[in-house]
Amino acid sequence: MRDALFPVTSVAVLVLTAAGIVWRARNKRWVQDLQLEVNAQPRLSVIKPVFLVLCAVVTVSLGVWSLEAGFAPGWGFFPLALEALLLVGFTVWIARRPFPTD
Repeated sequence: MRDALFPVTSVAVLVLTAAGIVWRARNKRWVQDLQLEVNAQPRLSVIKPVFLVLCAVVTVSLGVWSLEAGFAPGWGFFPLALEALLLVGFTVWIARRPFPTD
């Protein structure tokens, strides 16, 4: 049971992150504010997604190394990497949206 705690927790974090993104994306005012924030400092807005991609690469590497070492719950690193890539995708989606004209 103790060996399953990390993988189950990492899947829960992934599901809650996805649900939070869907919930926040439905709020048009919040999305517009985030668009303005990303547009206000485009160079600084690139730092977070790049950092998250690097974290995802490190997390996948940790997952592969832990599975090779025989740590069975090591597959729990992969949902965490997917969560980071989900946040990157959401950030790119926000940045690529056209500004409202009304």
